[in-house]
Amino acid sequence: MHKLKAVFWDVDGTIADTELCGHRVAFNLAFKDFDLDWNWNESQYLDLLKISGGFNRIIHYRNKIDSDLSDSQCSKIQARKRIHYKKLIQSGKIKVRDGVLRLINELYSSNIEQFIVTTSGRDSLEPFLKNSLSSQLSYFSGTITYEDVCRHKPFPDAYKLALKLSNQSKFNCIAIEDSAIGVEAAKAANLNCLLILPPWAS
Repeated sequence: MHKLKAVFWDVDGTIADTELCGHRVAFNLAFKDFDLDWNWNESQYLDLLKISGGFNRIIHYRNKIDSDLSDSQCSKIQARKRIHYKKLIQSGKIKVRDGVLRLINELYSSNIEQFIVTTSGRDSLEPFLKNSLSSQLSYFSGTITYEDVCRHKPFPDAYKLALKLSNQSKFNCIAIEDSAIGVEAAKAANLNCLLILPPWAS
C-alpha cells in the first residue's frame, strides 16, 4: 500500500461554494457594468461550469448567442468581474465548506503536503485565500492557477505541474475535486481522485 504524501485541492465548489454565490454573481454584476442584457441564472451557470475558466465561459457564451463582442471586450468584462468577486469575498459572503478546515489542519499535522490546483485566475484566488484561509495559508506548499498552464481542466496539465512541484510519485498523491472535468483532469494525470458533491448538488 502506498503512503499518502501530497493532496491537491481544487477550490471552486470543493473548498468553498465560490461558484453560485461568488463567481456567478460577480459575472452578472460585470455584465451590468458593460450594459449587457446577459444574466446567468443558476441553471445556466451550472451548465457553463462544463467550460473551464471564467474568460473561456464568457467566450463560449458569446459564441453561443452569436454576440459581436471582441475577445478584448470579453477580457475587460472578465477583469471587471474579478473586482466584483473580490468585493464579495471581502464582504464575507463566501464561506469555506464544513469540514474543510479540519481536514486541512489534520493533513498538515500529519506532515502531508498540500497544493491548490485550480482553473481560477490568481487575481481571483488570492483574495479568497487571504480572507477565508488566512490561518492555513502557510500549510500549502504551492498554488497552481489559470495562468500557470496553457491547457486547463479537463486537460491534465495543472495536475502534472502539481506532481512535478511536489516531487512525489503519483501513487502517493490524491486530488480532491467536485466536478466531472476536474476528475477527468486528475485521471488524465494518472492520479487517484476523491470526488465530493458540490454544495448545489447536495
